[in-house]
Amino acid sequence: MRVLVTAVHVTDVHRAYAFYSQVLGLRDVVTVPEQDLYILGPSTGWEQGCQVILEPVSDPVTRAHCEREHREGNSALMMGVPDAELEYRRLKERGDIIFREELTQDVLGLHFQVDDTVGNILSIHTA
Repeated sequence: MRVLVTAVHVTDVHRAYAFYSQVLGLRDVVTVPEQDLYILGPSTGWEQGCQVILEPVSDPVTRAHCEREHREGNSALMMGVPDAELEYRRLKERGDIIFREELTQDVLGLHFQVDDTVGNILSIHTA
């Protein structure tokens, strides 16, 4: 069994779409901007991993939960790349990415964390 689709709550779906597609390189699966609907998949193709729905935060309870998770430094998504060090360098060179954790080697392997600018921390790992 494997996860096919998951959702991540975002404060601005259009800005989230730009970050997840243009910065991280996820590909369009379904996009209906006028309905705030964005489903993105791995750059390698849907068959290679889980798709992500960019879900707008629509109620105060969800907003409070998301803000607490962000404040406490908890990752909303754990993402895998072939080489975390290479991806870390690529994102560092952009100069506009907020890093929540620098490149680290520990029991979770080689990884780092970035802020997606729309309320989430993403943990990016060598996978």
